[in-house]
Amino acid sequence: MRTYRTLKLRRTPPRCPGGAEERGRTPVARKGRRCWLPRALSGALVVLALALTAARLSAQKVPQRLTLDDAISIAEANNPGFRKTQNDAGPAAWGVRQAYAAFLPTASARGQAQYQQGGNQTFGNVVLGVTGTNFLQSYYSLGLSWTLDGQTIFGVPAARAQRRATDAGIAAAAFDLESAVALQYLAVLRDQDGVDVAQRQVDRASQNLAVVKARVSSGAAAGADGLKAQVERGQAQVALITAQRQLRNDREMLGEQLGVPLDGDVQLVSQFKVFQPQWNRDSLIDMALSSHPRLRADRAQVSAARATARQAASRYFPSVSLSTGWAGYTQQATNKAFVLSSVEQGAANAVLACQQDNALLAAIPGYPGVTSRDCSQYAYTDAKGQAYLDKNNQFPFNFTKQPLSVGLSVSIPIFTGFQRQQQVSQANAAADDARQTVRAEQLTLRTKVTQAYDALTAAYQVVQLEKQNQAWATEELGMKRRQYELGAVPLLDLMDAQTTATQADQSYLNAVYDFHLSLIQLDAAVGRRLERQ
Repeated sequence: MRTYRTLKLRRTPPRCPGGAEERGRTPVARKGRRCWLPRALSGALVVLALALTAARLSAQKVPQRLTLDDAISIAEANNPGFRKTQNDAGPAAWGVRQAYAAFLPTASARGQAQYQQGGNQTFGNVVLGVTGTNFLQSYYSLGLSWTLDGQTIFGVPAARAQRRATDAGIAAAAFDLESAVALQYLAVLRDQDGVDVAQRQVDRASQNLAVVKARVSSGAAAGADGLKAQVERGQAQVALITAQRQLRNDREMLGEQLGVPLDGDVQLVSQFKVFQPQWNRDSLIDMALSSHPRLRADRAQVSAARATARQAASRYFPSVSLSTGWAGYTQQATNKAFVLSSVEQGAANAVLACQQDNALLAAIPGYPGVTSRDCSQYAYTDAKGQAYLDKNNQFPFNFTKQPLSVGLSVSIPIFTGFQRQQQVSQANAAADDARQTVRAEQLTLRTKVTQAYDALTAAYQVVQLEKQNQAWATEELGMKRRQYELGAVPLLDLMDAQTTATQADQSYLNAVYDFHLSLIQLDAAVGRRLERQ
């Protein structure tokens, strides 16, 4: 029979001094302690931890001697369900950053390049214009906008409350995972001892069969006794096969909890003992109601729901928006001859207009302050043509800037079709639902602690009785076997004693593991690993 020692269910790591948790920092577990780092480092550490974990998962291997603490650590690193819960920490942290960033202006930049082919531009049957060359065009714009409203002001406390709720939910999930792994670990140990009990049953049945065969061969017993002994051993062998199958099934389920399959040579080495519980039930209830991880997660959800309700109510506040922007464009003709011909045509038109003005002035002699102009200054020259060619060379980055624009607007919501009222009502209802969830969890924990403690004390008493029954049944079996060898009792008495001994072994095994099952359930109800007495 297994030597029973204390089952080591890992306790919640202590907090680092200084009250960093209350100041809203992010937990990082290290060497059995839970320290708190500034949020500026937490995001980088989360990303680094995820990368290291992803690289480690493929090489993760279960040690051949697996303790319960090792099993819990492996499960925290590999259990898919818990990993999914941990993934919520990243978005929650970015949600806080986004809430702070809402106080900063948003910036946008846009660039565009376009090629336009020359030809007729039409709309339906109407010719809007004719371009005699192809054009290259580019455009840019830079914009800044800043908005301040109630959603922005109350967004930061809402995001921080949501992140605290997420962290508390992860801590509760970690505690639930530890309890689940401990229960499955215990189930495998129970199966291992069940196989030992079934093997002893086979050994006893084989011993009985040897005794019966000796008496049958000597003529002291009928041949039917030998058949009955054969049946008894066959039934014991069936029980052994069933126990071995149950052990394999529970080992597979433990591997599923760990997130890593268990090899056949992995041994579970944590042992435990039975002790008389001496805790005070009321003190256990107070511990559960003050610090249970699941209750702390529910309370964090209440804070998050209240912050969300305040943010929803801020929709009644006015909003102020400020915006500004810069822009520029270029346009370049691809045909140089088109540019030069346009310049020549413009120069010819300017010379003609100058000459017409001079002719009109000549018809009004003596008009004071007016003299004729030298029209040759408007004539086309190669220098003017080159100057326009240089000016045409703008695409893609020689932008012509647009004037700066600045805008300020104030918006006061007056009537939105009862959308605000509906959103505020929903948020308040969600906050009240969260409060009711806390109350329900408190009642549930009170009941669970009471039931688990009562089951533990009763299980201890049953263990003591079953231990006595096991000793008596073993002693009776030995006595009946000696009496049968002497011919003092019939085979039926020996088989009855064998059945009684087997039942006593199984009952004692069940009582021991029921005790430790109740102890783990009490730990789960209280929300921490209790000191073993």
